[in-house]
Amino acid sequence: MKNIASILKFLVFLLVIGGAIFFLRPKPDITPQFVTNDIEATISDIGELATSEYRYTISQTAKKDDVKLIGISIPFTSSHVLYSYQGVIKAGIQFGEITIHVNETDKTVFVELPETEILSEEVFQDSLIVYDESYSPFNTFTFSDMNLSVADLKDTAKKDAVKNGLLDAARENAITILNSTVNSFYDTDEYTVEYH
Repeated sequence: MKNIASILKFLVFLLVIGGAIFFLRPKPDITPQFVTNDIEATISDIGELATSEYRYTISQTAKKDDVKLIGISIPFTSSHVLYSYQGVIKAGIQFGEITIHVNETDKTVFVELPETEILSEEVFQDSLIVYDESYSPFNTFTFSDMNLSVADLKDTAKKDAVKNGLLDAARENAITILNSTVNSFYDTDEYTVEYH
């Protein structure tokens, strides 16, 4: 009997230790793991010379009107959000389109510049600040709505940048940058440089 009692005590002891080990063991890491399976990419020569940038902070209100049922507006179903983003727009020229002609008789260097253009525009997604929001559960904003709103915001910022002289500044800066290069090849005491 003593042997059976001892064996039972030993088994209970093993069960207690086993249970303690099972429940007190470190928990497995259940953080999702992301594995990149494939990347498709190309590297291209772009030949762009960015010479000016326009940094901005812009706020915008996005609205959705009341939901209508049989042509009648249902109260308290409108939504709106007032938010702001920061971004940058860069302008410059296509470097490969610059042409240089030298008239040795007149000692004149003619530099033909392409039209300045917007080269890139970026909205910093992490700069989002929401100032005011009012959502109806029947008329919420989706990611698609916000993306359309950001596209509209970028277009507004681009128009404002052009209106405030970004393209003109880009041309002036391009000339300043190119002057140092041209002047290293042609002595300015001897040659006149003209930009067109």
